Amino acid sequence: MKTFVGITGTTSVGKSDVAVQLAKYMGTEVISADSMQIYRGMDIGTAKLGLRDMQGVVHHMTDVADPNENFSSFLYREQAAKIIDAMPTIPIVVGGTGFYFDNLVYPPEYGNPSQERRAELLSIYEQQGIEPLQKMLAEKDEQAAKSVDIHNYKRVIRAIEIAESGSSISCGHTKFNPQYNMVLFVLQSEREQLYIRIEKRVDEMISNGLVAEVKSLVAKYGYCDTPAFQAIGYKEIVEYLKGNIDLDEAICRIKLNTRHYAKRQISYYKRMNVTEYINIDGESTDEIAQYIYTKVKNLSNIIE
Repeated sequence: MKTFVGITGTTSVGKSDVAVQLAKYMGTEVISADSMQIYRGMDIGTAKLGLRDMQGVVHHMTDVADPNENFSSFLYREQAAKIIDAMPTIPIVVGGTGFYFDNLVYPPEYGNPSQERRAELLSIYEQQGIEPLQKMLAEKDEQAAKSVDIHNYKRVIRAIEIAESGSSISCGHTKFNPQYNMVLFVLQSEREQLYIRIEKRVDEMISNGLVAEVKSLVAKYGYCDTPAFQAIGYKEIVEYLKGNIDLDEAICRIKLNTRHYAKRQISYYKRMNVTEYINIDGESTDEIAQYIYTKVKNLSNIIE
């Protein structure tokens, strides 16, 4: 069974930079596990590394889809697994989308949804709103109804599809027949420090041109009802561009929504098979990378 080293954690804790340093120590490559960095043209709002920041380390699973596409976790698993299987070294999988890690280790039995059933559920939403779907999910999978964003019709529909397949999105994965050995490290920061990091990152995104980036995407694709345009940082700027809110309000919403997202990430990680939590406060990127490198060697002897 092949092994990969996973680095995850809440937004703004510096996962990508740590992964680059660790990859240099290990002589390997990086695979992104970020559900928004997969989209082309979404660079500033997703904190995607530039070529200089990558420091010569090869990165996979970024810029693999257009923002007007629906790129599912099933497609992510399918493509990322091929990269892992073909790589002669032990890859580093890094990102904040915990569900992607789970899908890699425990391939879901539900796979791609039936297009006919998806059309039926979408029809219910279009004609009756989200309430019937919320009720349906609660009846089919009570735990899933408590764990997903029940105001996001796409999440609710997907949870229903998974429940009807005999599984549950609330579990994160089906815990049978792991496909990979995952050595997973979760980077974390104290709540107060994390919020400071989030505030700083959002301010940097705005100063680096997030508004112009969203304008460019809208000019190219229009106002799309796809996951990319619902990403935090993008949906708020879209509302600003439509004239529904001013820029200050958009920035406040981005910061608030990012804090809420970080809380959901923390809750998800508690359900994962974590090797170790690492507090990054007061530690440099290189110190964290060195620690993980030493820990991986001591834990599994997988690096010569």
